[in-house]
Amino acid sequence: MKKYQGKNVEQLLEEISKEQDIAVSEIEYRVIDQSGFSIFSKVEIEAFTYKDCINSIKDYITTVLEAMDFTVEIDVTYEENDYYVNINTDNNGLIIGVNGKNLYALETLTKQAMSNIYHKRFFITLDVNDYFKEKEEKLKRFAYKIAAEVGRTKIDVKLDPMPNYDRKVIHKVLKEVHYVETKSYGEGKHRHLVIHYDLENDLKHNERKKEDK
Repeated sequence: MKKYQGKNVEQLLEEISKEQDIAVSEIEYRVIDQSGFSIFSKVEIEAFTYKDCINSIKDYITTVLEAMDFTVEIDVTYEENDYYVNINTDNNGLIIGVNGKNLYALETLTKQAMSNIYHKRFFITLDVNDYFKEKEEKLKRFAYKIAAEVGRTKIDVKLDPMPNYDRKVIHKVLKEVHYVETKSYGEGKHRHLVIHYDLENDLKHNERKKEDK
């Protein structure tokens, strides 16, 4: 983490703000030394911004993958405290692994490395040549199809065991569907989703529709 020295914290934060072209409120810091008083005061802080984190994430992933003889280009975007990383490479299959296991492992390592550096929790999502972006679209279509079936038959559907990422996507997508409820069951490799028909919520939704007419 970068260290800065100056007369007071406010001055240092303003300097960082101008240097990185960001708002002062986006700077995270802690005072590590403070001495003197009045015009003789001196302060030292450790500080970082999301731009520093982006560079650290790029450097870390590049170092790990180049050590494994992969040639990669890393693109990192930041939005609402989440970091989205897309890895461009000609060896996407090897980096992704079976059902994304290699990529999940790299994601976990990256989160841990960043947490060790900056002493905070990180929300980082890794993708390779938009593999997960395309996978998410397929999962959404699959989820809506199953939900429609449950809504039509009023019969619950048990899905095959799937990775944590896949379950999260389906959970998130079907929250918008009033007549179903998703729940996870089982442990480890046997963990799976069941799409339940939500009779109570379906009836409430239909009553509201009648009242609005």
